[in-house]
Amino acid sequence: MKLIDYIVVIPARFDSKRLPGKALLDISGKTLIEHVFLAASKSQASEIIIATDSEKIKKAVKNINAKTVMTRTSHRSGTDRVAEVAEIENWKEDQVIVNVQGDCPLMPPENIDQVASLLSKNRDAGIATLATKIVNPEEINDPNVVKVNFDVNGKAISFRRKIRHSVDQKIRLWRHIGIYAYTLSTLKKFSQHPRTKSEIAARLEQLRAFDLKMKIIIEEAVISPGPDVDTEQDLYTVRRILGAN
Repeated sequence: MKLIDYIVVIPARFDSKRLPGKALLDISGKTLIEHVFLAASKSQASEIIIATDSEKIKKAVKNINAKTVMTRTSHRSGTDRVAEVAEIENWKEDQVIVNVQGDCPLMPPENIDQVASLLSKNRDAGIATLATKIVNPEEINDPNVVKVNFDVNGKAISFRRKIRHSVDQKIRLWRHIGIYAYTLSTLKKFSQHPRTKSEIAARLEQLRAFDLKMKIIIEEAVISPGPDVDTEQDLYTVRRILGAN
């Protein structure tokens, strides 16, 4: 039985900067985007849509009967691409949408269900997301690892790439997982607002939500996901993991 009626949208562009064409890279006989779609298909989502600007990606996922929606090439973020899909599909304002990024083939379906349920239980929040404990000390100083801090009620306090040791050593930091749930009304408000100064400076679109006074609710992920595919090393690691399964 579904805990909540929600829709998954997977934004996937072809021209990624660090790994060009990565959505169609082969991993154990399937493309990266296929792996992401198949993982999301194990969740309780009522519908799964791949949002792309590439006819190549649309053609590649036909063999798995994935629904695709073509979107503009001008989007600066996956969130904006998801927002365009919502507009095209004409969903209701209270529709819960989960943004599963197109480079996370090892995202457990349990986490997808979890983030949708988390938003449903906290309707005063604009956005729900997940985090895991930082266990590798090297991640603390890695700017590619987004650190998040939240209070005892799960309300996000800060997102950052770099830490200030004098302050941050006194608080517990978590690794943010790039999965989001939001209602359509929140998504529209977020995507229609220009990028903010703090967002641009930190390269973190979550800070736009803070600037818009949106409450972000966070919970520890029920399962720690494997790595996203951002670099050649990530690709090697994910190929090894999926090849062993």
